[in-house]
Amino acid sequence: MTETFEPGSGAEVRLDRAGLVATLIVDRPAQRNALSIGICEQMDQIVGRLAGDEQLRALVITGSGEKSFVSGADIGELIDYTPADGYRHIEVGHRLFTRIERLPVPTIAAINGYCLGGGLELAMACDIRLASQNAKLGLPEINIAMLPGWGGAERLQRLIGQSRAAAMIITGEAITADEAVACGLVLRSQPSVAELRADAAALAVKLAGFAPLSMRATKQMLLYSAGLSPEQLVQRDAALLGWLCTTADAHEGLSAFLARRPAVYQGR
Repeated sequence: MTETFEPGSGAEVRLDRAGLVATLIVDRPAQRNALSIGICEQMDQIVGRLAGDEQLRALVITGSGEKSFVSGADIGELIDYTPADGYRHIEVGHRLFTRIERLPVPTIAAINGYCLGGGLELAMACDIRLASQNAKLGLPEINIAMLPGWGGAERLQRLIGQSRAAAMIITGEAITADEAVACGLVLRSQPSVAELRADAAALAVKLAGFAPLSMRATKQMLLYSAGLSPEQLVQRDAALLGWLCTTADAHEGLSAFLARRPAVYQGR
């Protein structure tokens, strides 16, 4: 099943469904899949609906074609911005990326080429990043007298450390897929875009097979650990585990393990 959204500018966002997995595709080849405000708002609407979709178990986000995942924000929009426009630009992007980050299902960025500025900020909002060998990743805003305003500075530091993140942001230099794997920004790379798409699809299917309530609790644990004291971590983990132990899925998972059979999860 495919849902298509076409803002008046001719830009397009597609949502493809295959069983328990959805793929969200930015399709603006003439603009190297750049994110306009209209595109961000369309994506936000889609992701908002997916957040309540109990049939969804995994989400892949990618760009159309073989040259660009998302090349950044739409620079043509920025040049005439007023301060009010700038505030709305920041607000819309942050809302979208935070919504992606907080989805109860695992998210995979399949980085098929240029992944710069807002594109890297989008990819970093996902749980896992995979790339093709032609990928270039960076936050080059300093080169055009701008800055990464959609949470990129914070997320990049969290993912690869303050020193490496500062060097990337201050110099504006992009890194290759191999360099991204080496520093932990990307999980792994594939020689071609076709192999990347196959890898992302296979990983999404694998993740979709895990117990959805356990996946939701695990994502909450990962997302909300920063700043918690050891005592708070004990309370948080005890509450999550105590809740999971009461679910039918946990009983099924433990029983299946002991019986050496595949588990069948119902999400309850």
